Amino acid sequence: MRGVRDIIYGSALYRMSLRGRFHHGLAFQPADPWDGDAARANELFRGIYSFGGEVVDVGPSTPWPGHRGSESWRAALQGFDWLRDFRAAGGDAAERAARSLAGAWLTHCGQYEAFAWRPDILSRRLINWCLNADLLIRNAELTYRSNLLRSLGRQARHLARTADKAPPGPPAIKAAAGLALLGYCLPESRAYAETGLRLLTDQTQRQIHSDGGHVSRDPELLHAVLQDLVLLKRVMMEVGEPPPEPLVHAVDRITPTLRMFRHGDGGLALFNGATEGDPAAIEVTIKRSGVRGRPNLSAPRTGFERMEGGRTVVVADFGGPHPEAGVGHAGLLSFELSHRRERIVVNSGSARPPAAQWSKALASTAAHSTLTVADTNAIAVPEAGRKRRRRMAAEATRTESTDATWLEMSHDGYRGSFGLVHRRRLYLDATGGDFRGEDVLEPLERRTGQPTPFAIRFHLHPLVRASLSQGGTAVILSLKSGRGWRFRVAGAAPQLEESIHLGDGSPRRSTQIVLAGSLAEESVAVQWAFGLIDGPEGQEEAAQEGLEL
Repeated sequence: MRGVRDIIYGSALYRMSLRGRFHHGLAFQPADPWDGDAARANELFRGIYSFGGEVVDVGPSTPWPGHRGSESWRAALQGFDWLRDFRAAGGDAAERAARSLAGAWLTHCGQYEAFAWRPDILSRRLINWCLNADLLIRNAELTYRSNLLRSLGRQARHLARTADKAPPGPPAIKAAAGLALLGYCLPESRAYAETGLRLLTDQTQRQIHSDGGHVSRDPELLHAVLQDLVLLKRVMMEVGEPPPEPLVHAVDRITPTLRMFRHGDGGLALFNGATEGDPAAIEVTIKRSGVRGRPNLSAPRTGFERMEGGRTVVVADFGGPHPEAGVGHAGLLSFELSHRRERIVVNSGSARPPAAQWSKALASTAAHSTLTVADTNAIAVPEAGRKRRRRMAAEATRTESTDATWLEMSHDGYRGSFGLVHRRRLYLDATGGDFRGEDVLEPLERRTGQPTPFAIRFHLHPLVRASLSQGGTAVILSLKSGRGWRFRVAGAAPQLEESIHLGDGSPRRSTQIVLAGSLAEESVAVQWAFGLIDGPEGQEEAAQEGLEL
C-alpha cells in the first residue's frame, strides 16, 4: 500500500494538486522556546553535521539529498532543528548559510520523496521553518523567498492529507502537532488546526497513560512528546486561542512523570531505549510546560516507582512491556540509584545512533541492574515493528512512613521457561543513606533435576570506582565527588566484572557487581545493601581499602 501511495504522491498530477493560493508571508511567527548552540553552527559552517552522536562531514558540498548516514541522522538533517543553531550564532553569515541550505533543499528535495516527505519528518521541518521564518526570509532575495513560501504551502497541503498516515507512536503525535501549529502560522489555514488538534487528541489518548507515562515506557520519547505538546500549547496561548482540555491535561499529566525519571544531575534514567538526554533541554521543557510541583512517585499504569530519601533517588521498573509498544527492554524489576548529582547504579543504556550490534545486547535482562536466570531474558525482546506475543504479570506495592519507603515488586517473566517468579523488595530510609534490597526466586511448583543458575547484577556508572573489601565480602564504591558507599550482601559473594555503559549513546567501560547463585528445590533469597560512608570513620575505612575519598 505504501508503494502505491509513493507512486501517486510522486506523480505530476499529484504535484499539480498541491498548488494553491500563494501567501507572501506567515500570519504568525511563534517564538522558538528551545535554545540553539552557536558552537554547533560553527561546525555546520565547516560542513560537519553531528546529530544524535553521529557525525557526517560533507565538506564544502551540500548535504542534500541527504542519503548518507543512519535513518535517525537523516531525519535530523531533514527536520531542520539545526536552524536554531544558526539563529544562536547570529549575524549575516549565519543568515546566508541557513538560506543557502534551505535553497539547496528546495532544489534537491522540493519534490516528493518518501523519506524527506514522511509526515513526521515533514512536520518537524515545517515547524522549524515557521519558528525560524525571520532567519530564512527576512530581507531575502525575492525569487528565493517566493520559492520557499510556495514550497511551505505545498508541503503543508501534503501534510494535511497524510498526517493520519504517520508511523505509530511519537511520530504520529509530531505530525498532528505540526499540522495544528501550521493552522495558526499560515494565513487562512485554521482548518489545519482543527484537523491537527483532532488527530492529536486521538493520539494522546492512545499513547499517554493516565499516570502521564508513554506506552513505549521510554523516558526520552516521553520528553520528545512533551516538547511537541508544550510548543503547540504555547503557540495557541500566544495567538489568544485557549488550548483544548485534552492538550492541557496531557501536558499536566506528562510533566510530573518526566520529572519522575530525572536523577540529581538533571538527566533521565536509562529504561527502554532511553539515553540520559540533555539536562538543560529537559529543564527548559519542564519550565515551558507551566506545570509546577514535585515528581510523580508512582506511575502504576506505566510501571515505574520513584523512591526519595534525603538527596538519594531510586527509580525502579516493575512494569511489563505494553503489547502495542513493539521494541522495548527486558529489564524487569531493574532500578537506578543516584545520590546528589552522581549516578551510582545504572542500566546499560542505548546506542546512538541505534546499531544492530548493540540493540539486542542492551535490551537484554543482563544489561540491567536486576536478576537474570540462566543468562536468559525475562521476556522476549521483539524485533523492531513486531509486537510481543506473551503477556506477563508484574506488580508493585508501595508503603511509606516518615522514616522510610518500601517497595515490593514481582514479575512472572520466567514462568514459562523455568517455572519461577522473581520478587524484589527495596527499602530506602528517609536520610537516603541506607538503601537495601532482597531478591527472591520462588518456584511455582515442586522442582527436580539440576539446579538453575542465576545472577544479580548491579551495573555501576563509569565514574564509580569499585574495590572488594572485608575479605571479599563487601564492595567499597568511590564517587568522583569523594563520597563513598559500602555494598554488603548476605546469601552470595560479590564479584566485580567488566561492563559497558551508554548513558549518552556512546560506549564507555564500566564495572558491575555480580552476585551469582543457583536455585535447587526451594526458593532462594539474597539480601544486599548500599550504605553511605559518612564521617571520618567511614573515610578512614575507605582509605584503608586504597581509595581516595
